[in-house]
Amino acid sequence: MTTFRRILAVGDIHGNADQLRVLWRKVAFDERTDLLVFLGDYIDRGAAPVDVLRFVRMQVERYENVHALCGNHEAMMLGYLREYGLGRTLRGHFDIWLMNGGKVTKKQLAALPAEEAEELLAFVKARPLYFRTTHGAQSILFVHAGIHPRRKKQSNHDLLWIREEFFDNYDGTELVVVGHTPTQSIGGHDMSRNVPLFLPNNIIACDTGSFLPHGRISCVDVAHYLDLRTKGRPLTETELASCYIQSA
Repeated sequence: MTTFRRILAVGDIHGNADQLRVLWRKVAFDERTDLLVFLGDYIDRGAAPVDVLRFVRMQVERYENVHALCGNHEAMMLGYLREYGLGRTLRGHFDIWLMNGGKVTKKQLAALPAEEAEELLAFVKARPLYFRTTHGAQSILFVHAGIHPRRKKQSNHDLLWIREEFFDNYDGTELVVVGHTPTQSIGGHDMSRNVPLFLPNNIIACDTGSFLPHGRISCVDVAHYLDLRTKGRPLTETELASCYIQSA
């Protein structure tokens, strides 16, 4: 198995294409030594969801070691489009997508040439729900929302949507790297908490609220964090800050 210098995870983007490009330049991805996983939620809420989809697809197609997962917003979009397509807005079960920022995404997709829209949607449909790798002896699971700590067989719904049950009760030996839940709302509501969280129960939370006031897109170097963790003591704030790069 390839040993990577950096194992990177990018949290929720939500249509913020400019922030994403800033972050990508800062990350300076090296295809010879790096592995990178986008954790999902590329669309909705921000101004340029189609641009973000184009950008993420380009990196996945260009680099063998760039992977992009499905998020719950992509799942909501696909569910809506299965029912109604990109035509006129209809009321129904999948209105939850439109109420959660889907209107801008739907409008931009509908304005594309049909072939490009179909290609972008095919890319989204092909996204896996999780990705696994190892660093040394440590197994690492990348997934959008988390896993159900009391079930051996995970449901798609848990992988895409779970929140409190995962954060409160997960105690596994596998390191789980997630987006989905903004760090501003983990452990109590705090809008100033716009950095990744390295939780004591083997979870890294990477969604730093790109769509919130003062929010950012974050990229966590999981390998560097695990290397620091071998010190066998609580890491300092400076050490933790060395484990991530942010868009602004």
